[in-house]
Amino acid sequence: MTTKFVQMTVELQSSGIDLRNEIEAQLQSYGEPLRWAITSVEGITAHIEAVVTVVDPQPL
Repeated sequence: MTTKFVQMTVELQSSGIDLRNEIEAQLQSYGEPLRWAITSVEGITAHIEAVVTVVDPQPL
């Protein structure tokens, strides 16, 4: 298992729950989120920093 640092942006949503769901859904494409934070907001864009875990492929 490896950890990976991810930076991304998402559009702000109509509610906090919708925003959380959108962030977590996008993070799934990188791996399993360990932690994430909104580090800044510019207009309607939130900047996210996260740490995800990625399962290393098994050697053959």
